[in-house]
Amino acid sequence: MILSQIKIYPAEGYAAGIIDVLQSVQVILASVSDCLQASVSIESGESGAILYLEKWRSRESLDEHLRSSVYMRVLEALELSCRNPEVTFFDGLEVGGWEIIEMARSLSAKDD
Repeated sequence: MILSQIKIYPAEGYAAGIIDVLQSVQVILASVSDCLQASVSIESGESGAILYLEKWRSRESLDEHLRSSVYMRVLEALELSCRNPEVTFFDGLEVGGWEIIEMARSLSAKDD
């Protein structure tokens, strides 16, 4: 699984436009089977940064997406950032959920 995380700091008056672009990409990716998730959120606080997250089944499917015309929309949204946007990719070989929390808490209980 591959995660793509982008943080955009919208220039004055561009936040709504950036959100519209990213939500349009999100809608398109909903029909792509190798895209496990796409989401847009706004950070609270003074920066008001827009956070865009994609989760992909494989590196190959992500690479194909990065070369697509759909991803060009994301790149255009990055240009509306008033400071350098943060782009991070995470390549997770092993993914866990609740079982990680349960395991950590059970280890802690044994130590008490």
